[in-house]
Amino acid sequence: MSTNDPQQFPGTVPSSGFLPPDDAFPAERASGPEVLVNLPGEGLAGWSRKVVGVLRRGWQQQLAIFTLTHALPSFVLYALAVVGLLALWNSDVARAAAVDDALAEKLVVRILIVVGLMMLMALPLRLLGYAAATWSAVRQAAGLPVRLSQALWFGLRRVPVMFAWSLVAYVLTFVVVFLVVLCFASAFSVAGLVPAVIVLGYLMMITGMVGPAVLFEHRRPLQRAFDTVNNAFWPTVVRLAVPGVVLFLAYRYNQVIDGAATMSGLAGTIGERAGFAFAAVAASAALELPVAMLLFPTVLVTYVERRALVAPNLRTPHLLDELG
Repeated sequence: MSTNDPQQFPGTVPSSGFLPPDDAFPAERASGPEVLVNLPGEGLAGWSRKVVGVLRRGWQQQLAIFTLTHALPSFVLYALAVVGLLALWNSDVARAAAVDDALAEKLVVRILIVVGLMMLMALPLRLLGYAAATWSAVRQAAGLPVRLSQALWFGLRRVPVMFAWSLVAYVLTFVVVFLVVLCFASAFSVAGLVPAVIVLGYLMMITGMVGPAVLFEHRRPLQRAFDTVNNAFWPTVVRLAVPGVVLFLAYRYNQVIDGAATMSGLAGTIGERAGFAFAAVAASAALELPVAMLLFPTVLVTYVERRALVAPNLRTPHLLDELG
């Protein structure tokens, strides 16, 4: 159990005449319907209501936050990637790589490095969005006013530590999945990739809980994320399955760079090529919004529900205090 989890309220005052110090009695919280924490016993139906409630109360702010931190950065990065690939496609290097396998391999490696750097640049902005949306959702659940600038400022102050721990989690995930692929994958059987997919899904659930653990508990986020998922494994899998599948399909079929390059290649004039390419880029960036708005409340409500299993008196005011 986290040291930040609220302790159980004490019962009756002992009759021995000895009273414990005042700080042994946590301050009473204002009672009322709990709209964020899915309490033990409410089950999947309560969890669904809480997820829908997060969206219903804050969809406008979430839309603004994720537009600034997901859609716009994605549009800029996708546009730069498309421009770079189109320039490379028409260069002498690409024509030479078409007949030189060694040069083609070097070119592919460099492209992958550039893609990795682009993803690394996008990660802090995405974490900024999730931190800001978390602060906004918790305050709205507590009935407090929320301003977009305040939410973004909170997220900006939390980005460094979130980025550090998330980067560690992603690197560990990559290493483990890569090792599983080496152990099981075969050039003659696609089924050999199944263990890697299972391990990737499991580790991504844990990685998704690292951010909330950093924001709320401020200690051992990797261990806390691991415990959060494994303390009630199958209920957690059920709750994260839908957004996980949506996230996978969105990125699996969102082949923006290849699609933009292909469409622009079919066009005649330079203007038509640019129009096709940037239309694909804009559509791809816009796809980030519904994915983020589905993923965010699902992860948040699942996390606080898992916390409530080990701290049954956890309520929104406690979460608000932990956020600071």
